[in-house]
Amino acid sequence: MKNAYKKFAYYYDEVIQETNYDLWVEFVEPYLKKDDKILDLACGTGTFLTMLCLNGYKNVSGLDLSDEIIEIANEKRKINRFNIDFYVEDMMSFKVAEKQDVITCFFDSVNFLKDKNEIKKLFNAVYNALKPNGYFIFDIFSKEMLKEYTDNKYEKDFETFKINWVTKKINSTTLKHEIEINEDGESINESYYEYYHPLNELMDSRFNLEKLSGDFNDDLEDEDERIIIVYRKK
Repeated sequence: MKNAYKKFAYYYDEVIQETNYDLWVEFVEPYLKKDDKILDLACGTGTFLTMLCLNGYKNVSGLDLSDEIIEIANEKRKINRFNIDFYVEDMMSFKVAEKQDVITCFFDSVNFLKDKNEIKKLFNAVYNALKPNGYFIFDIFSKEMLKEYTDNKYEKDFETFKINWVTKKINSTTLKHEIEINEDGESINESYYEYYHPLNELMDSRFNLEKLSGDFNDDLEDEDERIIIVYRKK
């Protein structure tokens, strides 16, 4: 998987600062106990894990493919004085020293996987890392969101930089994100891809389906843009 953030990592937190992380924490808490070992895949700069720590969960860790983004996560960890372990690893091939109670993977990170083969690798890694009856909680974008992003533009002037983020549908299942950041006359350009996956490609007989949620609700409707899946290892 080559969709690792590079220089964009240093702007990531400011760009997504309006994201409501409380929704994610509230969604997962019914599946958590305070002493659980919790691993967040594609953890970004660690904001979700930081919020879990603030809510009393201390055995948390995260991994991400991007060296740059884990560098920032570690700086945030030091500032907040939290005991969070961060690793630079691929979520399709990671291994853990101790089995986990809960593994999460949010913000459509699973959509960075390009095909069924890569999804299978992810599920194998998660299955091997979870305790029996452990939870795997993740999200994907829906067909509705795929439509929304067919040709989407986001432009904003921040205090020290300007971003121009264009998302285009380049075929029936693939989105291409083209990000341009301008700061002090310098331009940074990076591209990333996301892939739509129907729910039937995400079924795995080694897990029981505990919950299927659309946009954090108790059910899933056609108009929902984000699908959240809760699996429990058999």
